[in-house]
Amino acid sequence: MYCVERRWALDRQMDGEYLMPLKLPSASSINNHGSKKGRSTFLKRLFLVFVGVLTLLALLYVPVYHSAQGPLQGLGEIPILSPAGGSQSVTSVAQLSGWADNTTRDVRIYVQPESNTTIISPVGICVTPPILIIVVCSSVSNQKARDAIRDTWANKTILENYNATVEVAFLVGESSNDTLNENIENESLQYKDIIQEKFQDSYNNLTIKSIMMLKWVTLNCGQAKYLMKTDDDMFVNVPVLIRLLQARPKANGALMGSLICRAKPITDSKNKWFMPKYMYAEKMYPNYLSGTGYVMSLDVASKLYATALDTQLIYLEDVYLTGICARRAKLRPTNHPGFSFVSRKLDPCVFRNVITAHRVSASNLYAMWKRVNNSTLKCVAPSASVKKQPSLSRKGRNTRYYPDRGRSVAKCV
Repeated sequence: MYCVERRWALDRQMDGEYLMPLKLPSASSINNHGSKKGRSTFLKRLFLVFVGVLTLLALLYVPVYHSAQGPLQGLGEIPILSPAGGSQSVTSVAQLSGWADNTTRDVRIYVQPESNTTIISPVGICVTPPILIIVVCSSVSNQKARDAIRDTWANKTILENYNATVEVAFLVGESSNDTLNENIENESLQYKDIIQEKFQDSYNNLTIKSIMMLKWVTLNCGQAKYLMKTDDDMFVNVPVLIRLLQARPKANGALMGSLICRAKPITDSKNKWFMPKYMYAEKMYPNYLSGTGYVMSLDVASKLYATALDTQLIYLEDVYLTGICARRAKLRPTNHPGFSFVSRKLDPCVFRNVITAHRVSASNLYAMWKRVNNSTLKCVAPSASVKKQPSLSRKGRNTRYYPDRGRSVAKCV
């Protein structure tokens, strides 16, 4: 036995190999090392899964968020009405109520030029082609203002005595209040002078209202010579306006009112006339006519309507129609001092010689109408306010509009 072991040792030595004692790790140390390595791998995998889940959620969040907001968003947590109805709330910063940045501004969607969108149409208007049709844009709830106009400057008996055919109609949209819509139906049955179109009636939808006006007039009163757009807080001196229109050498190419020049968009989101850059990105508006009252010939009305159908909407109707659309249609709005968007002095001698006066309440309209038509009233000469256009107010909508102090509308070029 000894000889065998000795021979084995000599053989290994001759091969240059020696057997050395091998120290193996204990079972406990093997377990500890494997446990640490396993935990490290597990944590790395868990972290990668966590990051992957977060990434997936982030990718899913954006479309879900915008989908949840709906097509129309409001500013702050305030419910709003969309052009098609319905309400929602949103916390977006610098988003215009009713016209968020992801809301379509394709005019054709709202006006539907190929469809009949008229809910109520006046009876007997434009049977005889008028020289002038006056469309008063009114809110559904403002019947007192409409009644005051019917009893004063739009009184049908008085209109019939003018040496020209003049028609007056009131344009409204739809209310979310069924009672108000029912009241409009009853008012229409009584006076037969209401145009109601299919859109949600709100301040930020005034552009839709004005385009609906063009649509209705071009389809239903296309033989009229002139169209006037005005509001229900306005005094309109119809005889003076008729004399102005009859003195024109030709009844086309007219687009006149109170011209506003070099107006800048208001960037303060808290301002009533805030204009977000996603809606209008230029630094200055084109010259435009105040929406309180402007007059156009029917050929101009047709051109503006056709242009509007292919022009992205902005919610300031006067800037949009008489500024942006007029510029695209190569029409030039012109100023006339008889029109004004500022409040005039409540003086019957002033009112006798102007074409429009703004911010006239129903009670003041009755009072001024009575005084203007007082046959014993003697006015020495036309008021200076007619000869000289009032300077622009630097408050409200005119804030930050005009770079030069003291610049008047009459100096627009």
